[in-house]
Amino acid sequence: MITSNFATSKLTQLTLIGAAVIAAAIAGVLLKKATVHGSVEQAIRSPWLWGAVGLYLLQIGFFTYAFVSGWQLSSIGALQTALYAVIVLAAGVLLYRETVTPVQLVGMLLAVGGVVLINWR
Repeated sequence: MITSNFATSKLTQLTLIGAAVIAAAIAGVLLKKATVHGSVEQAIRSPWLWGAVGLYLLQIGFFTYAFVSGWQLSSIGALQTALYAVIVLAAGVLLYRETVTPVQLVGMLLAVGGVVLINWR
């Protein structure tokens, strides 16, 4: 197990998990772009799909490093879920003109608050 200060630093953990989440969120946006024609066949041929696959592989690399380094699954999972929800919701609003309901806004705030409480020490 890696025990260097780099591997165990809280800032490093947050940075790498943030990068993993951003990669996954961007991949989700690219998948949406790949499917705009409504055909699985066209989506498979789309360069957007293959960009998404690459970003998902990058996310897997980040999480593999995190788990090999001994980081806590519960903290990483909660942080990843909340950040992903916020980023994807913002991308939907900004890029696809989707609307955010008051219930979704409250849900985002509760999710972020939950992550803070789970990681509170």
